[in-house]
Amino acid sequence: MSQTAFTQQVLNDIHAFLNQNTKVFANESDLQMNLAVYLKCVKHYDVEMEYHVLSGVIDSLLPQALPERCTYYPWLQPNSDKPQEMYVDLVVSNGEEYVPIELKYKKKELRGNVELFGQKMGTGVILKGDAAHDFGRYGFWKDVRRTELLVKSFEKVKNGIVLFVTNDESYKTASVANTNSVNLAMGDGTATYHKGTNCCWPFNPLMTESYKSCPCFKLEDEHDVNWNKYTFGEVDFHCAEVIV
Repeated sequence: MSQTAFTQQVLNDIHAFLNQNTKVFANESDLQMNLAVYLKCVKHYDVEMEYHVLSGVIDSLLPQALPERCTYYPWLQPNSDKPQEMYVDLVVSNGEEYVPIELKYKKKELRGNVELFGQKMGTGVILKGDAAHDFGRYGFWKDVRRTELLVKSFEKVKNGIVLFVTNDESYKTASVANTNSVNLAMGDGTATYHKGTNCCWPFNPLMTESYKSCPCFKLEDEHDVNWNKYTFGEVDFHCAEVIV
């Protein structure tokens, strides 16, 4: 997708942050906070974390006909027909343009030398592993769909950025194409992956409770996924990005 000069500037600064980073982030909030501080204090953008888009605002932006509405934004509050409220991880602004940034940070278990408060604690688990790769892939594409809605609905949101950072290379494997979660694939990391619009959850909605929180949905447009490799300390991480 084409992008504005401001979006490209923000993306370049995100790349700079990831390239110079030497820290293995403990979790997604750790990544979010460090990136926010870098963009605000080093690059001097206006930055807000957990930018709140109220459910009532989302509701007013959606078609009122239920079938169309479910296609646009199918994620509802528990036991309700009202949409979930939206919290955008970061929103970067220059006063004239706003760039929402969604982050995902997925981990496989990592063991190494542990140091706390300047004291070496021996070898231990630095990162706890995340399970359920299908949920991880689904969450990535859900963030893309939510970002599409913001770009479509707000004049000063020209583009959005969705990032997926992981030390788990299985997210890049093409083997997902041989499973029932093919519509959640993210590419194999060797070339730009072109994603179609359909994002079907791989389980029968009549057979699993998870379908209620992970309904199928369609993207507004097709998207390209590009992967980059970064080294945080001595650990290889991989980052998939989509520009909306």
